[in-house]
Amino acid sequence: MKAWLFLAIKDMSKRRRETLMVILAITIGVVGPIFTTALNNGMQNAFVGNAVDVFLGHMQIQPNTGDDVIARSESVVSKASGIKGIVGVAPRVTGGVEIESKTEKIGIAIFGVKPSLEEKASTLSKTVERGEFLDDKDKYELLIGTSLAEILKVDVGDTVLILYQDREPIEFRIKGIISTGTWELDRYGIIATYDTVKQLVEKDDATSILIRLENPDNSLMYKTILQKETTLPNVKTWQELSAGMAGMIETFGAISLLTSAIPVFVAAIAISLIIYTTVKNKIREIGVLKAMGAKGSMILKIYLAEALFIGVIGTMLGTVGSMFLVEGMRQNPLVMEPEYGMKLVIIPWISARSIIAADLAILMTCIIGGMYPASVAAKTNIIKAIWGG
Repeated sequence: MKAWLFLAIKDMSKRRRETLMVILAITIGVVGPIFTTALNNGMQNAFVGNAVDVFLGHMQIQPNTGDDVIARSESVVSKASGIKGIVGVAPRVTGGVEIESKTEKIGIAIFGVKPSLEEKASTLSKTVERGEFLDDKDKYELLIGTSLAEILKVDVGDTVLILYQDREPIEFRIKGIISTGTWELDRYGIIATYDTVKQLVEKDDATSILIRLENPDNSLMYKTILQKETTLPNVKTWQELSAGMAGMIETFGAISLLTSAIPVFVAAIAISLIIYTTVKNKIREIGVLKAMGAKGSMILKIYLAEALFIGVIGTMLGTVGSMFLVEGMRQNPLVMEPEYGMKLVIIPWISARSIIAADLAILMTCIIGGMYPASVAAKTNIIKAIWGG
């Protein structure tokens, strides 16, 4: 064993309590950033992922500026369906109506969908909690969100009245209760078949066309392809459609990450103080070591080795602890059912690259924290150390 390594281990063993306290601080400092990143990833999946899969689509074709509908939308659907890499295309039509139950009457958005196409273009058909999904042949059947169902005090099999402008109310039967994790469908929207809604809100074509890609990361490439093939300029990617929501979550994540980074800097300061105090208390011993032939580089290695050892142990314990915490939460996801109308299941996850980046950043912080006191020890004057210690 190298002499400097032996002396570093011996020095730490003499002050076990201080060493363990700093290791604990680093462990907590590691758990914070890793778990916060995993939780933020889970929240982004819950908010943005649900919205993209169910409501927005990987791509969305919208009406040209000044138009209410997409002209010749059936032809657009046909063209888009023939493009390689696109696995699902579904037109939707939207309008504003009032819904009236036995106890409540509120304004709401109604979405018309083609059930057989939605099964390929979105995950809407998988969100049914009670009852059944719509069929293409259904006429006056509805899907309604869990939160809206509670407000209206209705359930599967109940009937409601749908009112559009000054026309006679039409009776619809609730076929299914859905939970999508989006405000738009769980609280502020209802769903019926495409032709039924077209007739109800008096629109001739689709108001949007959802597109599902084989690889969502290629959305920018397919935006250009779709604009060329359909000659429609107003094509949006899922990144554009969810930008506001994703930005909000990223801001929250940045704040949380900054907050969780505080223990790391505290630990670095603690390492610096402990090693600096050790240097001051052992100034005579350092002088003796130098008098015996120890070079400044050896003294530097002793105290840097201590900082690195404390950092490595703390980082390893923190990483293992955070992984147990993340896995535990994956097995028991956080379910949020706030009053504002959506149910979210948050399952944290983190990539190996993010873990390695966090660990390296913390190790570097620990090494930097030990640099100053180690350099002070290395530059100690032999005579002053022996006579001044």
